[in-house]
Amino acid sequence: MEDKKGRDDHPLTEIDPGMLQLNSAVRRIINATRLADPPPGLAGEIAVRLDHLAGRLEPYAHLGTIAQGSLRNDSNPVEKRFGSPADFFPYSPAVGPLNPIAPPMDAVVVDGELFREVRASGILEAPYVGPPDIVQGGVIALLFDDILGIALVANDCGAMTGTLTVRYEAPTPIRTELLWVGRLETVEERRVVASGELWAQGVRTATAEGVFIRVDLLEDRHPSA
Repeated sequence: MEDKKGRDDHPLTEIDPGMLQLNSAVRRIINATRLADPPPGLAGEIAVRLDHLAGRLEPYAHLGTIAQGSLRNDSNPVEKRFGSPADFFPYSPAVGPLNPIAPPMDAVVVDGELFREVRASGILEAPYVGPPDIVQGGVIALLFDDILGIALVANDCGAMTGTLTVRYEAPTPIRTELLWVGRLETVEERRVVASGELWAQGVRTATAEGVFIRVDLLEDRHPSA
């Protein structure tokens, strides 16, 4: 297992706290909109107000290359591998605190027997429902993909998904504390195999296996890393 000397900084501490507040507020709007059955006229009134607020933000949008690891694609997640998982993929659509479509997740990296592992917990609300009160299967796959990706980053592997196989063993409920576990199984040159589990109230509801391919695009880093 890699030595942890010289821990990386925590980039989220350098972000304007207002951006975290903004993303949290937008998540609240998304959830409220998904559940809304307002009287006639109210939805249109709110839409006008939200459109005005969007117009205030749009002049400040970064329109160059973007990535889930940084707004301007100017850093590599593997350079942050000793930080918080929220620092790896802050703009991820699955786990990113700076992406309002991502559910709020609390992820940590822990030491495993051979590799570092990931534990991610959170509650999925109405925007992620499929069958009645059950999380939509594609949402589970999306979260598995990034949680396994976090496990790769934590072990200094920059790789892209080759295949992702998800097995659904039981319905995964919304509005319930969920636990994802992600770990590496093998690293063979450029091929990395990772696995994951999803638990709800002590019941395993899904498993995943991913085959990832290490690529130079995601392995390149600054000389000081």
